[in-house]
Amino acid sequence: MRWRLAFAAVAALAGIACQWIIAATPAEAGDLGDGVHDAVRNGKFWLTSRYRYEYVDQAGLPSNARASTLSTEVGVESGLVHGFRAGIEGEFVVEIGPDDFNNTINGKTQYPVVADVQSAEVDQAYIESHHIPGVVIKGGRYLENLDNMRYVGSVAWRQNDQTFDGATATITALAGVTGFYGYIGNVNRIVSDRSPEGNWESNVHLFHAESAPLPIGTLTGYAYLMDIADAPALSNASYGGFLTGKQELGGGLAFNYRAEYALQTDYADQPVDYSADYVRAESGLSWNGLTTTFVYELLGSDDGVAAFQTPLATGHVFNGFADVFLTTPATGLQDYYIDVRYKVANLAGPLNALNGTLLIGQYHEFESAVGDLDYGSEIDFYANVPLTNGFYAELKYANYQAKSYATDREKVIFGLGYAY
Repeated sequence: MRWRLAFAAVAALAGIACQWIIAATPAEAGDLGDGVHDAVRNGKFWLTSRYRYEYVDQAGLPSNARASTLSTEVGVESGLVHGFRAGIEGEFVVEIGPDDFNNTINGKTQYPVVADVQSAEVDQAYIESHHIPGVVIKGGRYLENLDNMRYVGSVAWRQNDQTFDGATATITALAGVTGFYGYIGNVNRIVSDRSPEGNWESNVHLFHAESAPLPIGTLTGYAYLMDIADAPALSNASYGGFLTGKQELGGGLAFNYRAEYALQTDYADQPVDYSADYVRAESGLSWNGLTTTFVYELLGSDDGVAAFQTPLATGHVFNGFADVFLTTPATGLQDYYIDVRYKVANLAGPLNALNGTLLIGQYHEFESAVGDLDYGSEIDFYANVPLTNGFYAELKYANYQAKSYATDREKVIFGLGYAY
């Protein structure tokens, strides 16, 4: 499999590096000592843990879901040693308390899906090379959140991250442009290795170029070629670009905007011949921590035969927290919504403890791209409150009211986490 080849390449690279170190001359040995010392001193360690209780009431199912899980990630990354840097991260998900939910592999189909599977996995394992000026090459198992995660993301909202086996190159050698290339030979999905659908063998190529800030904002162009052998109906090629920026209006008021267009076509072994448009338009105002944004997003359809899909995205942050539209309906999707968020700051006295709190509210209206269908509407709310010494609490609520697509769905999620 391609992911095994990727790991073999990384192991070979590590072996070459070790042989080089062992064969160092006495003069080089002093440099080596300093290098190893710096690798440890300049390395980093991280530990994150999150308890979550998730309740889901979904019309059409006989029982409501109650999921109680704990996720822990432990990782370490070295400093540079002769131009190399290495990192590894483990992720562990356990069920504690109620397990009355469909985790996609436990057979409890009388409950709604909460895709948090008890598991223990190597989340990341990679080596970076910094030998080419202006180019950083990474190989192994890695996590990637590309742009706003509409196409490629780690799905960090779920307890088990989505990561990739392959390689990336980040290129800053050209003045005014940052380039990125990513190859994915295997997708480690959020349902874990325990699931028959936990790994997707793939042949994905990600091309991405971003300009330095310009007076009108930042310009980005991309081409994402996704050949997913284990899910050919999701294979596609997307070509597009966007402009995003912020203009200060004075008095602390700023205008924020994003304008994006892409065209998606069938690719590789995709069984359907289709093309579909993607449009995202955002405009909003921010002032003293308060931001209000109006958004229109279109995931187009080719006459109801096939629609624009983003199978490697962090879908949870798009089209409502209830996760009704993780897969785009064949008739496409139009999402009209307003997002209001406030970051608490500068409170004094007893209220000082609330500084850093993030509050988000959204209202969505969903329609089809073809066929003039009114899918439904959704109300969402999220709060993240920092506590002390790296701890935080979070609360999320989603309520989808169906009209012509899916069924009513209500979610209440409480989380308590720690990050070091």
